[in-house]
Amino acid sequence: MSRPATGGGRLWVVIALMGVVGIVWLATHVRLPEAPRTDGQTVTHPSVGLVDPVVIQGTMLRDPTPLFLPTEFNSSRKDYRPREPGGGFSGYPAELTFSEAELALHLPPAAAVPSAPVDALAGDPPGAPFLGFGRTDMIVEPLAPRGAYVDIVDSGSGRSVFSRPLPDARPPSSAPWKPMEFMAAVDPAGLVGPLVLTVHSNVAEVDAYFARFLSEELRVGQRLEPGFYRICVGP
Repeated sequence: MSRPATGGGRLWVVIALMGVVGIVWLATHVRLPEAPRTDGQTVTHPSVGLVDPVVIQGTMLRDPTPLFLPTEFNSSRKDYRPREPGGGFSGYPAELTFSEAELALHLPPAAAVPSAPVDALAGDPPGAPFLGFGRTDMIVEPLAPRGAYVDIVDSGSGRSVFSRPLPDARPPSSAPWKPMEFMAAVDPAGLVGPLVLTVHSNVAEVDAYFARFLSEELRVGQRLEPGFYRICVGP
């Protein structure tokens, strides 16, 4: 008679069955990688899972990338074919200014050239050919010599009241001097006081000479109305 199976034997039987089931599951789900084909044909695999070409294309169409950037939808590669030498402008038609058959130029009529220079002068003689014969140089009168020039301006209005050359002025120094200015106060009786020198001529003798000349020789006190004046004297 056989012995009934013990608890330990039944456990081993269960473990063996589970191992067989695991081996069968692995055999149906695990595959070895296929070797690449050498006959030039492409092996295509059906889409599985979440990889859907339609969904991918729709996502690319809704891409927020700026449209001015080149993509496969708005740009394509063009093959460059260089032209033959000398054919850079072959695609542009010629725009001719003149006809190839007949050259029509609107030119003035040809002028007749005289055979001798005398004939040219006879056709168009110059005006007054003897102009200048017997003439002499123009006589230039020398300017009247002057020792200085005086300009008197009203201090209040800035208006010039007296201006004339001084041919009788003879400055005592031959050194160059620059324009000078005096201030004068005049009342109905004449100059209130001596002239006040405000701008020097860089020569003391010339300053003293014109201060005396304006008051004694030119007598500005008797020529001017009452007021204050600026007297400018230059060479």
